[in-house]
Amino acid sequence: MTSPPNGAPTRALVLGGGGAVGVGWQTGLLMGLLEAGIDLAGAEAIVGTSAGALVGALLASGREVTDALISLASLGQSIDPESLAAGDEAFLRAIRQGNLESDPRQALRAIGRSAKEASTIAEDIFLGLFSTLDGTKWPAGFRCTAIDIDTGDLVVWDQGSGVPLLQAVASSCAVPVLFPSVTIKDHRYMDGGLLSHLNATAAPPTDALVVLSCHPLGSKGVGGGGALAASVTPDAELAPLRETRLLVAVEPDFSEIGTPANMMDPDLVIQALKIGKRQAVADTAAIQAAWDF
Repeated sequence: MTSPPNGAPTRALVLGGGGAVGVGWQTGLLMGLLEAGIDLAGAEAIVGTSAGALVGALLASGREVTDALISLASLGQSIDPESLAAGDEAFLRAIRQGNLESDPRQALRAIGRSAKEASTIAEDIFLGLFSTLDGTKWPAGFRCTAIDIDTGDLVVWDQGSGVPLLQAVASSCAVPVLFPSVTIKDHRYMDGGLLSHLNATAAPPTDALVVLSCHPLGSKGVGGGGALAASVTPDAELAPLRETRLLVAVEPDFSEIGTPANMMDPDLVIQALKIGKRQAVADTAAIQAAWDF
């Protein structure tokens, strides 16, 4: 990504969390937009959380976003459906035992303790799911989020963090209890979407902001199938940002999948990709207006 000429509007892109289904939907949406002549890789800043971290890293690196599907295929080969379902239920139990709304920091530390005690695939196997990023240089302007399992602090990884791209993205995708936390500089990190699916405030101030939310804008996404347990709705998070910049937010239409969608179900990925491509047609005009602002 390159900086705009002097006086040109600046643009940022935020890609939210949403499990395997979210990866498929965002991939299809970006493919459809590119076919319509809108290349969101041109943003000066790209922020990704969880599913959006993987898709965003590929986009910001100039890679084919469909490479994200390689990671999903590796996931299906590494974890059988029964283990995936059991791990997801364990994650939901850990979320229910916490209290993200009244005391988020304490809840995140409790979830972190559960993550330490959980029996999951080995960390090196989990990192192997992101091998498509192995050796990829950190793209300028890209950021992704994770949470320190001991402190509950949100961390925003960027080019200056001195962290390999693969490990940073993996930490952002490490749904606690379901997957192992990721070790970076003697600390361990878990999924960055536990308090916010979007973490849109991690994007720098720009003239225009496009947000791809894998969950309905009015939903906290609490539910089964790898849905994260955010303590704030996307709408509420985006409201103050709308006052300072042109903002376009796109939410998924998963009505044909069913509600709530099992966001970690690999069998739904291709269907979600097709939904994303169809939605790109409907949302092209609004996104184009922001991109040409």
